[in-house]
Amino acid sequence: MIKAVMFDMGGTLEDLYSDEKNNKATAYALYDILKKHNVDVPYEAEPLWEIVGKGIQEYKKDSERTLVELKPEEIWCDWGFKNIPVNRNKLAEISEEIAHMWETTFYDRKLRDHAAEMLKGLKEDLGMHVSVVSNTGSLFQVFSTLNHYGVRQYFDDITLSSITGYRKPHPNIFRIALAQADLDPSECAFVGDTLSRDVVGPRKMGFGRVFKINSFLTPQKDLGTFDVQPDYQITDIYDVYALLKKERENEAAHA
Repeated sequence: MIKAVMFDMGGTLEDLYSDEKNNKATAYALYDILKKHNVDVPYEAEPLWEIVGKGIQEYKKDSERTLVELKPEEIWCDWGFKNIPVNRNKLAEISEEIAHMWETTFYDRKLRDHAAEMLKGLKEDLGMHVSVVSNTGSLFQVFSTLNHYGVRQYFDDITLSSITGYRKPHPNIFRIALAQADLDPSECAFVGDTLSRDVVGPRKMGFGRVFKINSFLTPQKDLGTFDVQPDYQITDIYDVYALLKKERENEAAHA
């Protein structure tokens, strides 16, 4: 029996989108943070972000290769600003603020339609253990965003790559989430938007069910071919609750 459902965050619980408008907004938001904290840099906003953004994209590629997530101060000091003369101590102190800004400015985010009703059904109707397992470079953004959406109360725990140091599909981030739930993988379902992270990882760990829902990020992250498939390919996040409820009813009917 499935007793827990673990969700990816961006692209799964949330719809997200990014274009040149977001890129430009990030440039000015970064510059404003630096000015607010009196961190001097020898560039204006857009030339600065052209350099810093390139460093962050290099970090993203490297972290997807190693499946290791660094802390915000390491990401921004050692990668984003690596070629820029800047007070490293001051930059380290504000790196989480920058990381939080990047996550919420580089992407437009909103809770998926029907997600709140789905979470309520899982928690209050089916009594599921509900959690998030997310790759993110910010320590606190996922927590604050769930609060902003008004759904934080449905989650028993939150496992982040920025805290664990491991990125999906590394088995350790799933092991940590499973240890927090105190459940066997076969008793857990995972819901995500990528084969490369959210199906490969749970399949290797032996999760009982795997759901996939497509997002803006899916074609970017699922380049290549994969020899795994989800149990359910869904288009409405509410189907997670509907399908697991149907499974529960079928189990009861054959008990």
